[in-house]
Amino acid sequence: MNLREETRVAEQAKEAMERDDYISEGIRLSETQDLLRDRTDKVIDRINELPEPEGFAKEINMLTKVESVMKEAVNILVSPDTGDRAIAAETEAIELLLASKRINPKGGGGGGTSPGGGGSGDTQDSALALIGAGVNAKEQRRASEVTQATGESGRALPEEFRAGLDEYFSRLERDQ
Repeated sequence: MNLREETRVAEQAKEAMERDDYISEGIRLSETQDLLRDRTDKVIDRINELPEPEGFAKEINMLTKVESVMKEAVNILVSPDTGDRAIAAETEAIELLLASKRINPKGGGGGGTSPGGGGSGDTQDSALALIGAGVNAKEQRRASEVTQATGESGRALPEEFRAGLDEYFSRLERDQ
């Protein structure tokens, strides 16, 4: 999301920049996008190293699509183009990543052309949630017994908005 914002800023500043500076900025942005693509590729590799990676076929497929869109964004940015095409490619990658975080292994969820077409695995977590968690044979998961005291009334936000807001506030807390 930060890269998309930087791309928007570069597009807004394009007229005020020297041509060589704009080209350099496009290259810098494409390199950043390529690093993100590389990280996505590593996540796919790590999922494939899990004991039963076939259980994460939907996640791997989604991340492969993300990687493809990111390659497209790299090529657009390096051309250099920080306009609508670049923003659209970056936005598509973000949306696919957010969708991969909300895959429901029990079915349901999802969106796009197949609403309710979530995964069919036997885990409670998406593959992305499991990355970096490590293997802890003695781990015991339990539901929290804390209830929400405020904000229970009013309109409920869709899951994808809640997930995006959670990510936003998590990043804000990390940066402070």
